[in-house]
Amino acid sequence: MTTTELMTAAFTVYSSMMSLPEIAMNKGYVCHLNPLCKCGIHSVLLTTYTEDNVGKRFFHVNISNMCNFFMWFGDVELIGWAKQLAMHLRTSCNDFESKLIATRNEFTIQKEEMQSMSVELAKTRTQLEILLTDKTQSLKFIKSEMRKLSRGVYDIWNVISGKHLDK
Repeated sequence: MTTTELMTAAFTVYSSMMSLPEIAMNKGYVCHLNPLCKCGIHSVLLTTYTEDNVGKRFFHVNISNMCNFFMWFGDVELIGWAKQLAMHLRTSCNDFESKLIATRNEFTIQKEEMQSMSVELAKTRTQLEILLTDKTQSLKFIKSEMRKLSRGVYDIWNVISGKHLDK
């Protein structure tokens, strides 16, 4: 059995243990069966979606550009409608990713605007509380002055009507 056949058999067993979403998402899989790079790091199994090699699997290591290990996984190549479908699915996935990024950016902008509005609202509330306190103090002063005036008017009325003589 060749190394490629052995790796293919090992990956078949390994991939059967993964869930379908993991396989579909193409996150890259690190397994103790994956080949090691010259630095001794386990490679990651990925899928290419370039025009020439759509759907082909490969092992890759790129940690801090230490060794940039690369090795094709098997000799499977998509042709005909399978290749077209894979490219279409990749394009659709890229479109959804672009929309997701745009939506996240829009959300971030709206979140920042809301935070800014929240700060402005807090400032406005503080200013209104200060004005209300000032108006309350002014109103108390005006009420006090009105009481004094009403007592004065009452006293003047009593003087004019002669009631102050009755006492």
